[in-house]
Amino acid sequence: MLLSLLTIGSLQANAYLTFFGGMDQALYDDFKKDIGGQINGAENTLKHTASHYGPGHMASNGTIVQVTNQEGKVSLGSNAIQNDFKTDQIIEAIRPGRVVKVRPNSWPQVQIPREEYLRGNKPEERFPTPAIFPKY
Repeated sequence: MLLSLLTIGSLQANAYLTFFGGMDQALYDDFKKDIGGQINGAENTLKHTASHYGPGHMASNGTIVQVTNQEGKVSLGSNAIQNDFKTDQIIEAIRPGRVVKVRPNSWPQVQIPREEYLRGNKPEERFPTPAIFPKY
């Protein structure tokens, strides 16, 4: 999702999000008005950036206030679904123009695979080669 607008009031904020295209329609249908969810910052590659903490730990909780379909010309890569997400915690990664991940609470909260982490995740560290053994 792309965060397009952020309004901050007293102790809460509304994040206006535009969904990327390419997911199964059944997944988009899970985003409904008045259900809880989590929002979390991500890189443009959708990789997680918050060190060894998982996205569930780093996410801001909130409620989906409104889900709308954009009319007319749709931005490249968008599927025209927009989401108004209300939260009481805004972190640095949740800013206009940034890519964020959002999940409704109806989805299971699972740890993401380590290859989705941005830093400290070299394939050589996860899958050592025979080069790690000393030569006698």
